[in-house]
Amino acid sequence: MDITSIKSVLHELSEEILPSRFETAQQPEPNIIQFCLRGINSQTWIEVSWSSDSARILKINRPEKLGAESTLSKQLRFGLKYMALVTIKQDKFERVIKFGFAKKPGDEINKYLIFELMGKHSNIFYLDNNQKIIAVGKQINSNQSSFRTVSTGSIYSEPPKNMKKEPSPDESYENWKESISSVPETLKYCLINTYQGVSPILTKQLEAFSNLGSSEIMNKNIDFISEVNLKKIYQSWKIWIDRFNNNNFNFSIFDSFFYSVWFLKSEINNINNIDEINGLENYYDFYLKQRKIDALIKKIDGIIFKQTNLEKKNFNLQSDLLINSENYQIYKEKADKIFMTHEIQKKDIIKGQKLYKKSKKLKRAQNLIKERIDIYKNKLDRLEEFSALVDNLNSLKNENLTIRINLLEEIKDEICREFNVRTRNTRSQKKDLSRLESAPIEINTPKGLKIQIGRNMRQNDLISFKFSKKGDLWFHAQESPGSHVVLKSSSQKPSDEDIQISADLAALFSKAKMNIKVPISLVNIKDLQKITKGGPGCVSFHNVEIIWGNPTRGKDYIKKNLKRLI
Repeated sequence: MDITSIKSVLHELSEEILPSRFETAQQPEPNIIQFCLRGINSQTWIEVSWSSDSARILKINRPEKLGAESTLSKQLRFGLKYMALVTIKQDKFERVIKFGFAKKPGDEINKYLIFELMGKHSNIFYLDNNQKIIAVGKQINSNQSSFRTVSTGSIYSEPPKNMKKEPSPDESYENWKESISSVPETLKYCLINTYQGVSPILTKQLEAFSNLGSSEIMNKNIDFISEVNLKKIYQSWKIWIDRFNNNNFNFSIFDSFFYSVWFLKSEINNINNIDEINGLENYYDFYLKQRKIDALIKKIDGIIFKQTNLEKKNFNLQSDLLINSENYQIYKEKADKIFMTHEIQKKDIIKGQKLYKKSKKLKRAQNLIKERIDIYKNKLDRLEEFSALVDNLNSLKNENLTIRINLLEEIKDEICREFNVRTRNTRSQKKDLSRLESAPIEINTPKGLKIQIGRNMRQNDLISFKFSKKGDLWFHAQESPGSHVVLKSSSQKPSDEDIQISADLAALFSKAKMNIKVPISLVNIKDLQKITKGGPGCVSFHNVEIIWGNPTRGKDYIKKNLKRLI
């Protein structure tokens, strides 16, 4: 979060929560603290992250209860209970925020929360009235920093002062140009390296605000930028400083991706009038969840890739052993030749007996090896199914991001449990999974019958056995991994259209979804059996009927009829 956004958030919060009473705190992830303050009329939740790549402070909606047992959150709840937040301080372009707490408004401040939002150096401190550190987000020893060490019990020292030039509204164009021209760099880095408070996002905002007709001005060497364009940038620079100093903020999206807090409503092409605090919360919520989804997919793909290589290695080893075991007849024939000779000696008898023994051993091993080959083949098939489930999450682009995260976490947990894969435990993984369990997709057919679609192994198991009734119909892509689809036809007889759309959805949620047509197995629920040793979602069936599903038609249908997954 850039300094302009930080100041805009603090400006809004200062008007809303000064003074207010501290109520509670929780730590949902190792580098995030959320705490609640109660004002005269309402509660306000604040989230602070000291993550190196997304350090931020935001007002948020009431979060789910998560992380109340962390040591830091307990210390804050115990130390700040019933205390009043009386001051919020942040000096000009510095990225250090100080929350001061007193027993009641008007009393002397005796507790502090300090947030340093400075990229990889970000941190959080909880101090007493003597500036002694009671708790800290991350401790820093002398090997990690030569400037200062950070540990509980030590006295807090501020980070080094920013020695860059402070932006001034009174600076002339000539002085400004001379300051940024001292080093022959791109305009972007001239501004960043010369002035306080300048971040890469601010340079993009200045470029967009100046309407230069070129989107690459900031990446040009300052010596190759025309005087006209440079003066336009300077005018935008002056406007930014003025609005920063006067707390004139307004949230907006520009370039369809980035956000700004200092463009006025008349200067943006934003149809929706977005509140600043809510706009920032929604922006960070969306992109942080999207990043978490990408990280989970990468993690699951890595687990599947590593486990697939292991199972393939075992499969190939057993295949080689099977080929070798098929030579048992050769060893028997060699032994027979030895005993068929007229002149046989003791050493020949010993050699022949060894050959017979080896032949019998290889013959006995064949069945065991074939069993092992089947086990490894089934494991490879299961990994294919998990891979297909992850791929199918992208079938619905308008799906709720929280649901996608929960689904991915469940799939990762299922793979790790089934294949005994150990992953590093973090606080975010110690969630109450029973509360976060996702539900299968439910959608109605054109005639009003319900269709259920499993998105992971647990859901596949539930809709196929626990939720199903006699008379329901089960659909699955033939010889292709994918989701189980159940048409709830026990209540009334399904039409041909109901059956067809169920087949289309089974084709869509399968690995064969890129095909024009997909063969679908249609089975009555009563003809479906669970394979107990095969893991969740493993089934066998008989009396199958094959029909054709169209994935494209299934995709069009689900987009029209499934507005939003909750």
